[in-house]
Amino acid sequence: MHLTALASLPEVIQAAVADDAGRLLDCAGDAEPPTAAILVLAHATLSAASELGRRAGSGDCLEIIQLHDGGVIYLHGLPQRRVLLVRCQSVAVIPALRSACEGLAKPITTRVRPVSASASAIASVPAMGLADALHAEPAW
Repeated sequence: MHLTALASLPEVIQAAVADDAGRLLDCAGDAEPPTAAILVLAHATLSAASELGRRAGSGDCLEIIQLHDGGVIYLHGLPQRRVLLVRCQSVAVIPALRSACEGLAKPITTRVRPVSASASAIASVPAMGLADALHAEPAW
């Protein structure tokens, strides 16, 4: 994986890869490496979004683009429960990031379950709290 290529894109501040335990596996860019707390939050964010997608019948979350007051955070799910976190100055770089991410890893395949609108199907889904969503296991 060549994070230096991602970090060299215009408007990219930093690119990092972490595992689900918050361990920094690789990092490139001019900023200080992200802390373990940030890396754990990035993984939890993708995990919770994946759980939402699976429950809604759309499958796992592959990417998230977050717009913040001070810039953009791009999260991309990688195989082996890793996450790519890219800090950017604006959304203008997102198409280039998507293109670059195609070469990072094999495509993630998900199984999408059909959504049933019946009352019995809805009643059979267990309730899930925020804590459960944060600890949900992604398929990637």
